[in-house]
Amino acid sequence: MKLGNTVTEASPLGGHRLKVAFADGFAAETDLQGLPTFRRGPLVQALRNEVYFRRVTVDTECGVVTWPNGYDICADVLRLYCELGRVCSESELAEYFAPQTEELVLNDKPIT
Repeated sequence: MKLGNTVTEASPLGGHRLKVAFADGFAAETDLQGLPTFRRGPLVQALRNEVYFRRVTVDTECGVVTWPNGYDICADVLRLYCELGRVCSESELAEYFAPQTEELVLNDKPIT
C-alpha cells in the first residue's frame, strides 16, 4: 500500500467518470457514481448532478480533487478508487487502510 499520494490532474470523462493522474506517474480512470450512495451529506449529494460533477478541479496546494462547494476526496482514497475502478464502501476503506503486516510506504520511504 502506498500512502502520501498527490493528484496532479483530473478530467471528467462523462457520466461520473474521472481520469486522474498522480505525482508518481500513475494514471487511471475511475467511476465515482457510487459516491452519493456510500457517502452522506449535502456536499457529496451535489455530485449526483452530472453537470456539477464536471466542475471538478485539482487543488494543487493540497493535491486533491475538489468541487466548487468544497467537497474533496483524499488522494490516498482516490488512488484506491482508481485501482479498483469504482467507489468502495466504508468497510472496504477501513479494511484497506487498517494497519497491516506488509510494509507501508509514505513518499517512497518505508514506514516502520
